[in-house]
Amino acid sequence: MRSKLIVGAIFSVGLTGASHAADVSQRGADDLRDILLSPLSRDLARSDFVAVKPAGDQYEITYDLAKFFDKINSNVLSVTGFKPLSLFAKPVEQGRWHLTGGNSLDVAVHSPTSDIASSIASSSFDGIFDPSIEMMRSMGVKCGGVKFSSVGSGAKSGRKVDVAIDSASFAHTVTDSSEAGKVDLQMQGSLQQLNETFTLPQGSPFSFSADSVTTNVTATSLPVKELSALIRFFVQHIKTKQLSESGGEKFEQLVHKALPVFGSLGKTVTLNNAVIATDKGKVGIKRIDYSFKMDGLTKASNVNLGLRAEHFTPDAGLVPAAYASFLPETLDVQLGVPNINFSGLIDTALETITTRAAPMSGEAVKRTMFPNGYGTLEFPKVSATSGVYDLEVSGALKGSTKAHSDYSLQATILARNFDKTIAAIQEAAKADARLNRVSISMLAAKGFAKTDPDGRLRWDVTMDEDRTITVNGQVMKKP
Repeated sequence: MRSKLIVGAIFSVGLTGASHAADVSQRGADDLRDILLSPLSRDLARSDFVAVKPAGDQYEITYDLAKFFDKINSNVLSVTGFKPLSLFAKPVEQGRWHLTGGNSLDVAVHSPTSDIASSIASSSFDGIFDPSIEMMRSMGVKCGGVKFSSVGSGAKSGRKVDVAIDSASFAHTVTDSSEAGKVDLQMQGSLQQLNETFTLPQGSPFSFSADSVTTNVTATSLPVKELSALIRFFVQHIKTKQLSESGGEKFEQLVHKALPVFGSLGKTVTLNNAVIATDKGKVGIKRIDYSFKMDGLTKASNVNLGLRAEHFTPDAGLVPAAYASFLPETLDVQLGVPNINFSGLIDTALETITTRAAPMSGEAVKRTMFPNGYGTLEFPKVSATSGVYDLEVSGALKGSTKAHSDYSLQATILARNFDKTIAAIQEAAKADARLNRVSISMLAAKGFAKTDPDGRLRWDVTMDEDRTITVNGQVMKKP
């Protein structure tokens, strides 16, 4: 949630540079409080929402976030329900701080479009903060009884989202990168018993649940000093509706110094025993794996996505009997978009902010992202298997960024046990005669196929920008 990010940002940039003494004292508490408030605007610092006092061999830091949000609330956004949160900071070796804490949370956010409620029955926090890199070297968070709800208002009235999580845990570690002044980050998280319900203004409610969700994130070559400067700028200008000319220039400089933000970013998510439920019935999925990977924000970044799902189990009657055997046992989709000019896109966005120009049009965004005039969607693997088929497709689709785009296609289709698939289609056609045309088309396609050494049938398909289609070198269609 945004409020939690704000709190974390305030503490991290504030504690940076704090030089603790060997003995915990009231003077040390006063100095620490001044340091925690130093990154904030004068108005926020005077709100007196931070208190620090000695507590044995550590300092107890209390955040009265109600006072903080009283300063940033407006007629557009209102945050209520925060009670004081406690965090303990103990000086340890190498100038670092051992941070611990445990709190509950029950917060409400009101805006013109929605009312949001979020609560955590219990939580614990433990980590080591390193001022030299302005980040947590290690951190562990555990939560229990997590709930979230959002109810639409105004133009979005009738929309509702409810989320409940039995327990959650998150941890991260930061190590020095091979590049001087940069670090590598590893994060792990898990959710147990996730339940989400969605209600739309029109239509029946539907829900999603999973026994568990695990997430892993890795980021390399993070420029910690530059990112901390950006966070500090954000905190100091949190109430600013529009940056001044000098402020906009400062923001632009900070962003450019932080680029490309990271060397690589990767994320994997695994869901076990997921269930999608509607008023028509339920569909279970034993396992879902999602992956995301991209380079830093450069002039030629690559983005890759992956999705794999295993063992679909729909309720009886959701899939007609004639089609039941075609329900995939596994589905694997891998996609990639190479050579995206994120750096140019950021430059254009920053120029829009500093010059207060109108936002870029969709066509302008495409031209900036792909300055050579073409974008490519790669699909190194799209496969599906069941008891009656085993299909795999790979290739690339290349399209122009012009309004009336031209595109070309190169793809390879592989099929194992194709005769078994045709026989299954013919059997299903007894219940649905429309499938007869499908089986006839498949028989015709078999005549164009080549056979690979592993026994799979192969079709190499190309389509030029002039719409000429070839299959295994034979022209199938001309304009």
